[in-house]
Amino acid sequence: MKPNDRFSFLKNNRVSQDPISLVQCYLPIIGQDALSLYLYTLAFWDDGQKEHLFAAILNHLNFGMDRLLKAFKILSAFNLVTLYQKGGVYEIAIHPTLSSSDFLRHTVYRTLLEKKIGDTAVSDLRQEQAGGEPLTVPLSQAFPEIEELASHDEMPVRTNFKNDFDLDHFRQLMARDGLRFQDEQSDVLELFKIADEKKWTWFETYQLAKGTAVSQVVSVKRMLEKLAQKPVSSDFSPQEATIIREAKSKTALEFLAGIKQTRNAGIIQAERDLLKQMADLGLLDEVINVVILLTFNKVDSANLNEKYAMKVANDYSYNKIHSAEEAVLRIREKNQKGQAQKSAKTAPVKTNVPKWSNPEYKNMSSAEELEEMERQTLELLAKLDNGGE
Repeated sequence: MKPNDRFSFLKNNRVSQDPISLVQCYLPIIGQDALSLYLYTLAFWDDGQKEHLFAAILNHLNFGMDRLLKAFKILSAFNLVTLYQKGGVYEIAIHPTLSSSDFLRHTVYRTLLEKKIGDTAVSDLRQEQAGGEPLTVPLSQAFPEIEELASHDEMPVRTNFKNDFDLDHFRQLMARDGLRFQDEQSDVLELFKIADEKKWTWFETYQLAKGTAVSQVVSVKRMLEKLAQKPVSSDFSPQEATIIREAKSKTALEFLAGIKQTRNAGIIQAERDLLKQMADLGLLDEVINVVILLTFNKVDSANLNEKYAMKVANDYSYNKIHSAEEAVLRIREKNQKGQAQKSAKTAPVKTNVPKWSNPEYKNMSSAEELEEMERQTLELLAKLDNGGE
């Protein structure tokens, strides 16, 4: 879109507005630029009689093009304006605002407003519920001539809000499963964003939230990590495939418990805290399981080495390792790099004396170290498999 591009208004699109709702509810969220643009479209709407230049809007509102585009995006997100493109000409459709009561019943809109002006201010905007039992009159009694079209037994239908998120049902399932929010306001907005981008229902979003929760707390970080997973195309060795399969099949606590059992040891509180620290980084359980396995192979102990485990976890977090497959490829990459460095350092010096004649010579090449590590890993996974049966 450029200043010299043309636009027209949609025909038969005159809308009535609620200035109270616009100022009380929309303004704190959409800001002055979007409000000014919305009022401009209302004031200059001409029923599509002729085409205009966007430059006219820029001139009237004293905007730059960047501010205009941002204002259009905001109005579109709140379903106040829709911009269509037909060839080289744009068409603007204007939509009415929600009433204050409908706006405050919209979960996401209300949450955004609470973040801007606070819970108390939003609560003050809500209409008080009248007391007592309502005295209703069936429509057919007031207008007998339309009796066949009306039924006083019909239940009122809730307004079909665009982009709404059924937070009430979401909370009910959270209560059932013992989950809670870390920061409800920000978490709800992130959950809505995920549902909106993925075109998911609130229930589909809940399934992901439940599957990635940390210590019964919804973790948006881990939800985004799960969504960021992509198929990894690589020829994994049988040993690598075993690691991936085992890492994906258990939670981090179950995986750790299985390894500890093979060493006749129990999980200590420091290890539980360590698992939570890694999860708080956003790492998924399948990635944490690879960290656990790598740590036990590196440090021969009955307990997890916190320093080494967090070093690897930080590396995986920084390099955006989203899955067990990517974690295994990271290990392979590190080993290949180490092998290349080792080979460069131990390059043979030109001499007529064979190196095997040196009594202190010990063949410990990087490749052999890798084979030994793989052997230990297979043994550990075999024990883990047997312990899980």
